[in-house]
Formats: sequence, C-alpha cells, structure tokens
Amino acid sequence: MTTFDLRNHRSDLWRRRRHRARDPAGAATESVLVSWLLTAVMCLALAAPCPPAALPWVAAGLLSLSGFAWLGIALVRGVEPAASPTLTAWDAALLSFAASFGVQAAARLGLLGA
Repeated sequence: MTTFDLRNHRSDLWRRRRHRARDPAGAATESVLVSWLLTAVMCLALAAPCPPAALPWVAAGLLSLSGFAWLGIALVRGVEPAASPTLTAWDAALLSFAASFGVQAAARLGLLGA
C-alpha cells in the first residue's frame, strides 16, 4: 500500500488526480444516473395533477412503465446485464422497478396518506 506525505501537498499523487480527465466509466455511470433521475422526476410530474388518493398508484404505474422503457433500451443496445462495471440501462430499469415497488409498498402501508 502506498502512503503519501501530507506535508508535501504537491506530490505526484495529487497532481495526477487534479489533472486527470474524467474517466469514461465515471462519465457513463453519471450519464445513466442523471437520465434515470430525469425520467423518475418526469413520472412524478405527470402523476402530480392526479387526485391525492390515486397519486401513489399513478406514480407507481408510471415508474413501472419507465422501467419497461429502460428495459427496452437495454435490449436494443445489446449490453449484457452483468458485463459492465458501470451503470447501464439494465440498472436504470431495475432502479425504476424498485422505485415503483417502493411507492406501492409505502402506499399500502399508509405512509403516503392514500
């Protein structure tokens, strides 16, 4: 394990970190995560005009539909589900389904006032 000297603030380690461009894996992960967040926010915005009693169920349905859309994107791109160390469309689909199931569970438990 390498160590670094805190007194030498201009060490090679700090210089490499500062001048290193963003790695493509991190950029891909961030891109998928931001895209998924935008789709989740869009689902919630589309469900917002619904009556309060139906709001959780409509939001869960829209999140589930976005999960199927992400699943379609994953199938079209042809990326293997567990082959990539970064986030892919498969992961975004799983996040959408998990969010949908979470909203459904919270609604059934009465946590959302429905």
